[in-house]
Amino acid sequence: MPVDIDSPEGHIIRKMVPFSTMPSSIFKVICDKVVVETVKSGAFLFKRGDTKKELVYLLKGEVSLEVDKLKMEVIKAGTESARFALAHQIPRKVNGVAKGTVQFLRLNSIYITTPDPSVLKKQDSSAAGKENNKGDEQSRISTLLMIPFLRGLPPGQLDKINEHLEEVQYQAGDIIVKQGDAGEYFYLIKSGECVLSHKDSSPEQNLTVSKLKMWDSFGAEALICETVRNHTATALTNLSLFRINKQQFLPLIKEPLVKTLNDKQREELLVNDGILVDVRSADDFEVSPVSSAINVPLLGLRNYLKKLDSNRPVVVTSHRQSLSEAATFLLLCHKFSACVSNIGFEPLASNNHLTISVRQPVNHSVSAQTKVDNDIFLDLFDDTPNQTENLVISTRSVPTHTATPDLLAAENANLKQQVKDLKIRAEKAEQEKQELQQKYQLLLKQSERMKAMLESQTNK
Repeated sequence: MPVDIDSPEGHIIRKMVPFSTMPSSIFKVICDKVVVETVKSGAFLFKRGDTKKELVYLLKGEVSLEVDKLKMEVIKAGTESARFALAHQIPRKVNGVAKGTVQFLRLNSIYITTPDPSVLKKQDSSAAGKENNKGDEQSRISTLLMIPFLRGLPPGQLDKINEHLEEVQYQAGDIIVKQGDAGEYFYLIKSGECVLSHKDSSPEQNLTVSKLKMWDSFGAEALICETVRNHTATALTNLSLFRINKQQFLPLIKEPLVKTLNDKQREELLVNDGILVDVRSADDFEVSPVSSAINVPLLGLRNYLKKLDSNRPVVVTSHRQSLSEAATFLLLCHKFSACVSNIGFEPLASNNHLTISVRQPVNHSVSAQTKVDNDIFLDLFDDTPNQTENLVISTRSVPTHTATPDLLAAENANLKQQVKDLKIRAEKAEQEKQELQQKYQLLLKQSERMKAMLESQTNK
């Protein structure tokens, strides 16, 4: 069970190594991860040969360290030896046996490093409670635990992330990533501040999107959506960052965190005060709006976060899975409870370069008594060559960036998919057009019969 830092157990733990030199914020997170146990005399806290990576600290009682019932040392709670993890080498070299009732804690060793007692026992024990910004013995894992969206990951996952993290330094004014460049890394701010800015095709000056500080992150959108950077990140102060490349970010961070709901789960969440956020572009949303959804395009989502109620779950939807995942990940990074659930959009071929959308045909129902206007029907079914019915194509300015073979290949594949989707839509639209033309012919014949009947009655 987690330990309250202000409880008697919390005060005991605070005097132990390396907890005594941890900042309070990190110590609180560590206390949420510990497991406190009580065992009776003769019970094993651990056995010789154990390979489980966990640290054991003695809170109350005495523990005998033994090899084949040969007592090597007895550790008493409250002594200098009890400030350190018991026999922390893995695999265990000795057995840990309780002498009387013993209270102790277990902590996965991934969260902290363990100093050698022989080196630190000589240090002044009065250092308990003093805080250093960064203790040398503190693991990078402890730093990762300060990033809210990473805390829920299991220790093994954090260990894998830690293996692939690279720490990089920037000076104030340095550009970390540039709008239009290919995305290669996801970034976590260890210390310092930076600003994200975006330049549209028309304005000359950059538009500040967001100011980021310690524990914030950036760079996920380009990796998840496989597009170029849509922001420029500039260091405001000297900056220390953790970064992880795309190949490791997607399986180690994005995939475990971003969850997709089925239709039933989505409806249950929305009924229970959930918020539906559509992150498509404003043009796409206008073509096929979603009832009760808030339209917030991904590019503007950071600035909209303050308007969302963080106490309500968020369901993110769009016409592309990757777009929804990028928005959901951004929400998770800002302490929202968010999931993906795409509401059965027919795929709209939309990206930064071209928006192609097909409007849904209008269902015109006409009764036998409805006056038929032949001109309107003829306009609806105008079969002029080179015209695709109800097709709207609007071009957008292309962001200026250096074309590379990889980017050109990606754009080429994207355009091919757009053409394929458009052909499918055209075939479907043609089929629906033929069906409506048949209905029109039937209605036209009915109107002619009614007209003849009215004329015959008038003549009588």
